[in-house]
Amino acid sequence: MMKKVFFTIGFLFVVFLSFSQNDTVVTEEIKHKPTISPWPTTTLIDKQTTSNPSKGHLELVIHHRFTSIDNGIKDLFGFYGASNIRLGLNYGITENLMVGIGSEKDKKMQEFSVKYNFLRQSKDNYIPVSMSLFANTCINSREEGYFGSDYKFADRMSYYSQLIVSRKWTTNFATMLGVGYAHINKVESNRIVTEDSISETIAYYPKYYNDAIGVSLSLRYKVFGPFSIISEFEKPFALGKPGLHGQGNHGEIPRPIQAKPNLALGFEITTVTHSFQMFVSSFRGIVPQNNLIMNNFDFTEKSGIMIGFNVVVKF
Repeated sequence: MMKKVFFTIGFLFVVFLSFSQNDTVVTEEIKHKPTISPWPTTTLIDKQTTSNPSKGHLELVIHHRFTSIDNGIKDLFGFYGASNIRLGLNYGITENLMVGIGSEKDKKMQEFSVKYNFLRQSKDNYIPVSMSLFANTCINSREEGYFGSDYKFADRMSYYSQLIVSRKWTTNFATMLGVGYAHINKVESNRIVTEDSISETIAYYPKYYNDAIGVSLSLRYKVFGPFSIISEFEKPFALGKPGLHGQGNHGEIPRPIQAKPNLALGFEITTVTHSFQMFVSSFRGIVPQNNLIMNNFDFTEKSGIMIGFNVVVKF
């Protein structure tokens, strides 16, 4: 499985770099002019968009997720609870190629990412959609003891890749569809202890699946001026065998958890240099592979709804 993951990531990087060489070719006439992107920044709630920083420009992204609204006014609907934060920087190498770095608080994920826009919707609809490829590699920087007694550096690694397709339907309305693949080398385990009259046996079984696919749909409607309504839905699908479960020598063995879907709704205010998004969501992980594989929050319950915001600053 690891060979396949490395091959996929390596292949995407080669494709990105080969496409980026075309950015040096300048034509005097553009037959099908690209439309103005409906996505002001690289990020919409929890997903990447088909937009990148312009060549030579930098983008600072701040993600913030509060605790769930379950306690109501006692902790101001999660504002006083523990929060998850990610700080990131994205840089435009060319008009179509972006690289990024980021650091997330909860699981101490250090992220390295790349995105290439290989198709842009044209004003005359000769090219009907915009398309991008996004990939990241993350290093979990928690202490070695978290990974168990058989620790290897590879246990820290996780990967994500996604194909993103978007379309601007009108001046005010745009949609985006994404299909992503996530892999985490080592997930948390359930510790099962059984005893008999002679000995004690300890066994570990994975709490989550190592691989998942996510299908997402994002919407943006510009209401007036800088104000837009934004929404997002993503459904994870676990991959691989479910693992041992049912009755066995170690008693009842739990089945790995299937991550729960995300539903988010909010608003966005944009200027030439800034974007502010505020929303309610049931994804807390921020880093996509964590959400697709380990999200336990159910948006149908108050305990699974969190207020969040993103701030994007362009330089």
